[in-house]
Amino acid sequence: MNLATVRRTVALSGRDIRLDLPADPELILRQALVVEQSGNSPYDPYWSLLWDAAPKTADLIWRHAWPTGLAALELGCGVGLAGIAAALAGLQVTFSDRVPEAVDLAIDNARANGVSHVSGLVLDWNAPTSQQFDVLLASDVLYDRSGHAPLLHVLRSMLADDGVVWIGDVGRATAPDFIDLAAEQGWLIELRDSEGHLIPRFLPLSFQLIKLRRGAAEPGQPLAVG
Repeated sequence: MNLATVRRTVALSGRDIRLDLPADPELILRQALVVEQSGNSPYDPYWSLLWDAAPKTADLIWRHAWPTGLAALELGCGVGLAGIAAALAGLQVTFSDRVPEAVDLAIDNARANGVSHVSGLVLDWNAPTSQQFDVLLASDVLYDRSGHAPLLHVLRSMLADDGVVWIGDVGRATAPDFIDLAAEQGWLIELRDSEGHLIPRFLPLSFQLIKLRRGAAEPGQPLAVG
């Protein structure tokens, strides 16, 4: 990649992950504004940042005892931290993002951490593929309410019937809206804190892992959280 980067080390429980991040996120933001003003498809400039929920999400993924042979897709992978943790924990990982540069950098970061058997997918949530995965992973993707419906669309399309979704969030004010919408659509929802402990309700301004599974309830029926 012809992209200037800086190195950062993220400490997980008993494991350090080295990440290369774009050295000039402001340049990427300016490029996104140019693309938007030109009338072309919007370009997400925020992939180049390591958002706050990503390290805690990655640590929970790394510490979890996953069954062998599971296929995982990281949605909105950015620089790939959650997916790298999943690959190190034994999952077969595909990095996906709408921005091709993000997918390329995530794969490069995985290889720099000794993970070679990963793949990449440029993915628009409004146009999911026919592939399905046992595990769908994401972090810091709930900040924009307009993205909630497309996110749930891609979850419905690309999650295996008995699969699980893990989404890390730092307790943004927009996250309960996503949880409510998921419940309305029949998803079974569970919330856990940064240590993996079950919590009974959403906690504003605190990290939590939002876990989703396909539910037997009819869409529109209320589902208990937890």
